[in-house]
Amino acid sequence: MNGFLESHYEGKEFKGINFTGIELAHKEFTECQFIDCNFTETILIGSQFENCVFDTCNISNSKINKARFIGVRFVKSKVLGINYYHCDQTTFDMDFDECRIVACNFTDVSMKKSKFVYCELVDCAFQNTYLVESDFTGSFFRTTLFHNADLRKATFYKAHGYEIDPRNNKIEKAVFSVPDVLSLIEYFKIVIKEK
Repeated sequence: MNGFLESHYEGKEFKGINFTGIELAHKEFTECQFIDCNFTETILIGSQFENCVFDTCNISNSKINKARFIGVRFVKSKVLGINYYHCDQTTFDMDFDECRIVACNFTDVSMKKSKFVYCELVDCAFQNTYLVESDFTGSFFRTTLFHNADLRKATFYKAHGYEIDPRNNKIEKAVFSVPDVLSLIEYFKIVIKEK
């Protein structure tokens, strides 16, 4: 795949393309759609994606140093091993819908009002992450760390498996649902008895 000679692509649809190991450094993609594409170990250093959609894509271990993601949506995609703090931004506008997100690091980034709806999050880290008003509805968490995260007004309705320590995360006015909300009081080592 050596056909990406332009530096800027706008309104393009890329379907079924295998970008594995391809260098797409310092490219700009605006309002583009990537459908059923493979970005395994793709080099995206210094590239910018604005108002783009990744639908049923595999984004695994891509190199995103100094990249920018603005208004990007991931749908039914696999996102693995991405360290978002390597990007050339600290504020993100990204949505994930029915995605499998594995071993991704969102440390020290701002993701206000971001959506992680009906996703599976495994071995991810949200440390010092600003997630005010973010939506995690219906998502499943496994060994995912929330530490010093700002989760005020965030929604965890119908979410499962999260481990959120209220002593070191801000959870004021966040929305949770029973029975999973009971995991929040485990950190206080109290005993609850039924009547």
